[in-house]
This record gives sequence, C-alpha cells and structure tokens, in this order.
Amino acid sequence: MSTQHTVFDSTHLPHALELDDWEVLTDFYTTFLQQLEEFLQLVGATVSPMSLEEQRHHAHKLGSSCRTVGAPALASLLEKLEDVCRSQADEGTRNALLAEIARLGADTHQQIASHLSAAGRD
Repeated sequence: MSTQHTVFDSTHLPHALELDDWEVLTDFYTTFLQQLEEFLQLVGATVSPMSLEEQRHHAHKLGSSCRTVGAPALASLLEKLEDVCRSQADEGTRNALLAEIARLGADTHQQIASHLSAAGRD
C-alpha cells in the first residue's frame, strides 16, 4: 500500500479540539481504539461476515472517527470502502480492500496505543 497520508498524527486531536487536557484526549483515543477493535473483529469474522450495508455503515462511522483522532490513511481507505459499497462492488473487490484496512487498522491501533502509553508516562 502506498499511502500519501500519515498513519497517525498525534498532534491532530489536541489541535482540532484546541485543548491539551490529557484526560479528555485519553478518553477520545480510548473510545476510538475500542471502536477500531470492534470493527477489526467484524472484518475478521468468518462465522457471520458483514453485509454490504453493514460494511458501508461501519466504514462511514469509523472513517469519521479516524479523521477526528488523526488517522488520515485509515480514514481514506474507509472512505474508499464506503464508496465501493455504495457502488455495490463485487465481494472480491471489497474483501481485498477489507484486508488492506485490517492491516492498516492494526498498524494504526498499535501507533495510537503506543502514543497513549508513552504520553501517559509523561
């Protein structure tokens, strides 16, 4: 994947909210990580995979959250998923995109969790 976007920009959320209250920021990041984990579990589910409409809905919801916390690369992929779902792209196309989202989602999760851990020690 060649992304022209940063995986995670730790300066984005504090700047967007115009605050530096670590407790509030931690709440935002923690909620986002929970949402991302839930989505990644849905993506990896083989027992009850998501329908096209569920994929579109989750992509829209999580994409907005990605933009808020400063994860533009994942937000872009989720926007692309939303678009391919809207155009009712075939399952193979969506599955390939979901696999890419899962990889980048795991990287994004790791970077935000590391940021939380490091900043929490300061």
